[in-house]
Amino acid sequence: MIPAAALLSILALVAIIGIALSLRSLVMDERRTESQFHDPHTPTVTYAIPTGIDPVVFAVAVKRAGYPSVVTDVGSHQGLRVRCDAGDRERLRQVLETVAVNGYDGAAVKLDHVVFEDER
Repeated sequence: MIPAAALLSILALVAIIGIALSLRSLVMDERRTESQFHDPHTPTVTYAIPTGIDPVVFAVAVKRAGYPSVVTDVGSHQGLRVRCDAGDRERLRQVLETVAVNGYDGAAVKLDHVVFEDER
């Protein structure tokens, strides 16, 4: 009985340490990504998300296309800052324009032509 309790205690401790280390690495990866996006030498574009649309929908689409991104504030709106070289802007624009989105109320939303913040 005592060896079983000791074994369970050790397993619980190992599980807690494993979860803590994995969460720490996740936070460190996110911090590294954030610092890259704030580096002035990193080429980025920012897309202002239309009001009423979840920015995660766009973040998932650009991640699947191979572009790292972070959600940021653009004035009073949310935006998506995407690491993108100048030659990839049109491909990124096409990725964003093909995203099928619904508003928070569930109604389908038709997006206009994607315009990045530095093009306004």
